[in-house]
Amino acid sequence: MQSRAFALWRCAQLANAGSKHAVSIAEGCSQPSASAPCLTSASRGCIRANSSAPGGTGPGQQAVSRALLVDTLDMMRNFEKLGMTREQSERLTRDMTEILCINKDKIAAQFVSKSTLEKAVLEQEARIAGFKSEVQKSQELHHSSLTRDTERLQTMLDKVKAEIRYEIDKLTASQRLDLNLEKGRMRDELQALRDKANELEIKMDKETNSLKAAVEQTKNETIKYCLGMMLAFTTAGLGAARLVSH
Repeated sequence: MQSRAFALWRCAQLANAGSKHAVSIAEGCSQPSASAPCLTSASRGCIRANSSAPGGTGPGQQAVSRALLVDTLDMMRNFEKLGMTREQSERLTRDMTEILCINKDKIAAQFVSKSTLEKAVLEQEARIAGFKSEVQKSQELHHSSLTRDTERLQTMLDKVKAEIRYEIDKLTASQRLDLNLEKGRMRDELQALRDKANELEIKMDKETNSLKAAVEQTKNETIKYCLGMMLAFTTAGLGAARLVSH
């Protein structure tokens, strides 16, 4: 009973403080190996290979050392040194190896291997590279589309500017033509006013000259009339004086 308790304590210690489930498996597997259903074929192969292998360091021993977490042959010999029989040490070694293999399988199920992790990292890097290429391609497409839209808007803006400039030039020319026409009309009206003023001035000059001529004629007739009257009075006075003298 004491040897069994010591074996279980040794099992727990070598299994890195395994769980209570692993200890229950060890207790269940302390029965004959034919009734131990928890031992996998891979674990049995590892146990047989390690138990039957000599103490050398051949390729098979190295492969088993890499596959298992402990050296089962050395563990079995240590159990024999502690006073156990060969059958007990083999059974206990088998149970502990089974526990270690089950824990290893559980750990392998919970954690990924380095190769799988590297493969996942490579896949993620490939996905990231693909995503980057897609984003870059999308940015290039967006940039080209934006450039085309900008060029199209610039062309439309230039066209609108040209149309506005044409309309401004057209309006300016129309206004200049209207202004020139208005200037011409005003010039014609001013010239007509000048001509009319000249005609009025000429007419006034004619009237003035005719009036001056009439005044001169009337003046000359008055002078002639006065001279005639004076001559008549003189003649009459001389005739009267001659009559008086006779």
